[in-house]
Amino acid sequence: MYLWKYWRESRIALAVGMVLVGLLLLGVCVHHVGPPLHGRFREQLNPDQIYLVVTSFLTLPLGFLALGFGSFGVGRDLGEGSGSFVLSRPRARASFVWSDWGFGMAQLLLIILAANLVVAWAAHHIAATSGPIYTADGTLSMLSIFSVDCVAGLLLAGLIFGLTYFASVLVKSRGVLLTLGVVATYLIGKQVVKYYWPGVNLPELTLSEFSVTHAMIISFAGGLGWSIALRAALVMAFPVAAQILVQRRDVD
Repeated sequence: MYLWKYWRESRIALAVGMVLVGLLLLGVCVHHVGPPLHGRFREQLNPDQIYLVVTSFLTLPLGFLALGFGSFGVGRDLGEGSGSFVLSRPRARASFVWSDWGFGMAQLLLIILAANLVVAWAAHHIAATSGPIYTADGTLSMLSIFSVDCVAGLLLAGLIFGLTYFASVLVKSRGVLLTLGVVATYLIGKQVVKYYWPGVNLPELTLSEFSVTHAMIISFAGGLGWSIALRAALVMAFPVAAQILVQRRDVD
């Protein structure tokens, strides 16, 4: 029953995400796949370049969707005053947190997979090739690029989603504002640090999946495995922190 409650709260966000994917598919079909543009795009862009350009535009809407999904669940119940009813049910409080987190991440994964399938199909169709993409390290298949890009999208969504969920438990209805403030502060602080200490590079919010040379030759970034592992640990830290907070919270 609790998952059904989360579904009723989050289904509009899921619908918005799938509509955006549909618009992406429509845009690809109208502007990139048609015969008049096919030859020109094939001459100017490689599949890997298409992937990098298009997926960069998906970052902002994905972040806002994750923000929306993170504002649902126990944190919303606490903000609306129904937390005493929900958390008094004969069920471990941790189960509410992990039900929210698991179901929200599953919906975000569905959106990410759908969006990346559209981008992969567009890259394949425009380039008119099913062969490998030639890189500095040999060959890089479209499947490997698709897989890593899905992981990168899920890590970004999980970071924003988890931070928003934790913030909603912490400050109730002001969780979204707190998350936006934290993200904005980090982005501004990153630029300040870069300006005053050029040798210090704080991590980007998005995973740096590839390295690209001046000749536009693509390869996986160095230390990619460690970057994924560290980001995954950070993503998991937020639901754990939310669980600890929920278990210790007194609800009137």
